Amino acid sequence: MAIPVLYKFVQDTIKKQVGNMYLWPKTLEVPIMDPSKASKRPVGILLVKVVRAQNLKKKDLLGKSDPYAKLKMTDDKLPSKKTSVKRSNLNPEWNEDFKFVVTDPENQSLEVDVFDWEQVGKHEKMGMNMVLLKELPPEETKVLTLNLLKTMDPNDIQNEKSRGQIILEATYKPFKEEDMEKESVDGVDEVQKAPDNTPAGGGLLFVVVHEAQDLEGKHHTNPYAKIIFKGEE
Repeated sequence: MAIPVLYKFVQDTIKKQVGNMYLWPKTLEVPIMDPSKASKRPVGILLVKVVRAQNLKKKDLLGKSDPYAKLKMTDDKLPSKKTSVKRSNLNPEWNEDFKFVVTDPENQSLEVDVFDWEQVGKHEKMGMNMVLLKELPPEETKVLTLNLLKTMDPNDIQNEKSRGQIILEATYKPFKEEDMEKESVDGVDEVQKAPDNTPAGGGLLFVVVHEAQDLEGKHHTNPYAKIIFKGEE
């Protein structure tokens, strides 16, 4: 014997589910990306030479620190770039050059961190600072002496403690309008013809893997690089 209320509930549920299976067309909501978060077109190159650091404060209980610097552009998903490690040195000299792609010179900054390298355990941060790109005159090399801070919080009283300085040379080179389509960050100056059957608006992507530095992990005696583009190797 069927219970009237339960029977009606079951019948309504079946009708609703079956109706959804045969309902066509279905509505698909597609979120629209915020234009401010979309990938921006490169507009220039930032050339940075990490010259040296001075008056660093040692972090190791025994002996001096083993400093190295890490550099990264804000709003950039690429990994940080690193200098070499200078063993037992509180006044290290690097004179190492780096390049960064600039997409928004009015809002982007270069973050500079100095770490004490440790063979075992976490590398200890010795200090940091940032360079605002909008303060760099285009096509002009600027020598910067940055005080190393605990944080970028202007109200952090720990920033009053001396942690040493790092000296950089920075040059912002904006792309010329007529060169925007043909210049390449990796030095591929000549635009080559795309293969046959390339979709409209398509082209060639050139990638040159130069080297790796300061690899970390348990197993990196035989490292190799893997390049993935849109889910394909």
